[in-house]
Amino acid sequence: MISFFKMKKRASVEVTIRFILPILLIWIAAETRLLAQEPRFESEIKAYEAKAVDDPPVPGSTFFVGSSTWRLWRPTLEEDFNQFSPVNRGFGGATIPDVVRVMDRIILPYRPARVVFSCGGNDLANGDEPETVVKNFKTFLARLWQANPLAEVYFVSNRHSPARQKFRKQGDRFNQEIKKLAGKLDGLYYIDVVPLTDDQDGKGRSELFLADGLHLNREGQQLWIPVISAALEERDRSQMKQTVADLYRKRVSAGIFPKSDTVKYPQQKLNIVFIGNSITAGAGLKDRQTEAPPVLATAYLKQQAGINEVVFSNQGVGGFTTVDFLPATNKAFGKVAQAAETFRKETGQLVFSIILGTNDSAMQGPNGAPVSPESYRANLKTIADTLLKANPGCKLVIHRPIWYSPTTYNRSKYLQEGLDRLQTYFPEIDALIASYGATHPGQVKLGDTQGFNYFKTHYLTDFQHENGQQGTFFLHPNEKGAATLGLFWGEAIRKAVLK
Repeated sequence: MISFFKMKKRASVEVTIRFILPILLIWIAAETRLLAQEPRFESEIKAYEAKAVDDPPVPGSTFFVGSSTWRLWRPTLEEDFNQFSPVNRGFGGATIPDVVRVMDRIILPYRPARVVFSCGGNDLANGDEPETVVKNFKTFLARLWQANPLAEVYFVSNRHSPARQKFRKQGDRFNQEIKKLAGKLDGLYYIDVVPLTDDQDGKGRSELFLADGLHLNREGQQLWIPVISAALEERDRSQMKQTVADLYRKRVSAGIFPKSDTVKYPQQKLNIVFIGNSITAGAGLKDRQTEAPPVLATAYLKQQAGINEVVFSNQGVGGFTTVDFLPATNKAFGKVAQAAETFRKETGQLVFSIILGTNDSAMQGPNGAPVSPESYRANLKTIADTLLKANPGCKLVIHRPIWYSPTTYNRSKYLQEGLDRLQTYFPEIDALIASYGATHPGQVKLGDTQGFNYFKTHYLTDFQHENGQQGTFFLHPNEKGAATLGLFWGEAIRKAVLK
């Protein structure tokens, strides 16, 4: 009898195991798949990251940040707001915590001057209370302003869409709180678009929305364009930039930063000697005194980095190589040393911004060309060693040379061979800077690395169209390109000096 019950119990256990085990295995497999799944919107974020490699956003651009309002605006958003250097960073279905989670990857590294923000509607539709959404928006502001205190944020109000009428009251409360917050803060501006798409009853006009009743159609977008543009233009005209210290105090008062937070204030003055070739000198530009890249780099440092005073000396010389800047050749280095000596007598940080290599890479023509990668590094080291010895405490920022077309052949011969050689200089720059990390900590920094790919993508719009022995070639930035290059240099100098 006992053995019978034991047998029956064992059989019951076996049946149970046979029944439960497949379910357990399915559950484990499902959990494994969930764990292996990418975070929300990861494919869109990776696509933005990949695009930023081939086509880097220019520092000081206007980023359109948020959810599907901007994502579905592609591809006309860039055309509609062209005068503000727009960069679309919208991804569909995003909430504000989603934006905060990825901003280190797709927003902060590119240091936008302005952020046009449209997000929060999905948060409310998901059940979040307006107060929670406001709190999350403050988190976004804090993260942005910790990295870039002078960035301006333009909050586009939560609209009344036909598909979300039941969330209308929550949306209005959210809007009211952000509007009040904007009244307390310099750097946050409220753009009210609700009246543009509402009917007399305060409901979204269906003819301005897509069939989903949620997203604007082209007619609705066109109502927004002049209102957003006017807000951005008004700030441009006013030019009322506050100091970082003033902004910080108001942000603590408004609850964006806790009182215990610390803030880094920029250097009060920079003295910069720009060392380079015809690109640095501003060859082909109508007015080098106002259009050459060093001019725009210093303007960026004043306006977007908040540095009180920046003075510079442009020591760019057309056709020159690293060989020409060697102290022993007695060609260009003497003027560099003279400029540095003048700056040493003044207050402020002395910085040398160096970009050489274009002429070194030529097949024939410039002095010493073609310069091998090893010789290029040795020449740069000689120049850097001499500057460091003569100017204790100075900083050197060495930028990568920018792209030129493989058809480049003027008085000197570059072509594809030269372009290939130019790119072999990049690891030499990296290795040289790494070596100074041990001997001169914090003094020699890598400068701009994004200009090469930017100009490779935008050569038709940002380069002068020049005629050479193999047809049209692209070597020197035009007015637009020189301004863009100045922004890349300015941001690289800011990172090198202020961090």
